[in-house]
Amino acid sequence: MLIVLNLVIFMLFTQPANAILQPDDWETLRRQWKYSHAVNAAVALLAFGCTRLASLR
Repeated sequence: MLIVLNLVIFMLFTQPANAILQPDDWETLRRQWKYSHAVNAAVALLAFGCTRLASLR
């Protein structure tokens, strides 16, 4: 489920920011891009931790 959330965040926030070549408001777009990557990293780490815990049981 967390990997699906990771993909949803990418498709809704990261990919649109990647697609714009010359934004008018680049600071807002950069902030969106930066935070979407940070949230995706946290979700991926959480997914890894859950997988690790499940493998120990």
